[in-house]
Amino acid sequence: MTRYFLFASLMLLLVSGSVSCKDKDNKKSYCTENPGSCQSVLAAKEFFLFKEGSWWVYEEETSHERDSLYVTEYYNSDGYDFDMRVHSSLSDYNYHYWPLFTGSSGCSATSPIHKKCIFINRSKGKPGDYIGESQCFFVNYKQGDYETTGSDLTYCPNNKIIVEQVYSNYQLGNFNFGKTVKIGELCSFIEGAQPTKNYYSSQIGLVSKELLDSNQVWNLISYHIAL
Repeated sequence: MTRYFLFASLMLLLVSGSVSCKDKDNKKSYCTENPGSCQSVLAAKEFFLFKEGSWWVYEEETSHERDSLYVTEYYNSDGYDFDMRVHSSLSDYNYHYWPLFTGSSGCSATSPIHKKCIFINRSKGKPGDYIGESQCFFVNYKQGDYETTGSDLTYCPNNKIIVEQVYSNYQLGNFNFGKTVKIGELCSFIEGAQPTKNYYSSQIGLVSKELLDSNQVWNLISYHIAL
């Protein structure tokens, strides 16, 4: 009876273990069960990667001053990596955008993710006058998400970027843009250490910029995206 009991117990454990392994193998991932809450890290390119030949013209709402920006350098890869540089005709400053992939647990360079897995770095400068750099965007992004950035520690030690709103459509003047993400920044060092609001539209890039302390709003009034 003892041998029979031990044999039966062993078989029960083996069967139970087999079922448990099958349950684990059959368990669906979070993104499979919640596809609407996940994105590929490649989504960052929709907002920050544009070819040479692309340009944007912005106008300040009160002064009607205009600034033209155009892509001077462009690099793309099959994966998440990219590089883009934009020049401002008004200020003569150059803006540089590139990604940082974290590679942390739950992050994937190829499959949809629900965590913050890639950050967009932005720098501003010109020969003899480098202003600085910090993060300005991240993917996956959801309304209410935020991130502490690596901004200037003297003037903006507690800076954060916050996803304040995600619009499926965004109306601006005569333009009707598609998916648009509103990013609030508590202290944007490259904009004079002041709070800002930036609106990024998919396939278009930056469409509006609010400099809160300066009481300035720069809106996109004309653009061309090179294909």
